[in-house]
Amino acid sequence: MAKILIVDDEEMDRILLSEILHQAGHEPLFAPNGQAALKIWKKAKIDLVVTDIVMPELNGLELMEAMKEEDPWVRVIAISGITAKKLNEAARSGALAILTKPVDPEELLREIEKALNESGSWLDAETGR
Repeated sequence: MAKILIVDDEEMDRILLSEILHQAGHEPLFAPNGQAALKIWKKAKIDLVVTDIVMPELNGLELMEAMKEEDPWVRVIAISGITAKKLNEAARSGALAILTKPVDPEELLREIEKALNESGSWLDAETGR
């Protein structure tokens, strides 16, 4: 079971993602924007962040940048209903996966498992996260 921070300004999207993660045995935490997410991320031992790109008060790209300044190995999956250009920016910013809305639950869980397993095997030894 992983502790996964869901960051999305749309409450229904947070609820949907939370239900998917909960049913898969993960522990979801929530934030309605990047500012709130950054506070939670600094206090809790988060295994993975799933963030929307377009949000008020620190968007997803800015959130990834801020987290990577403190921990270059932070694991992030970016989601959005926006253009491919913004999703490509998320990939360049270090997102391990980029998913479009509406998110396919099976694809999300596959990407989460890949991010936790493939990245985690070498990151844990380096950073203790």
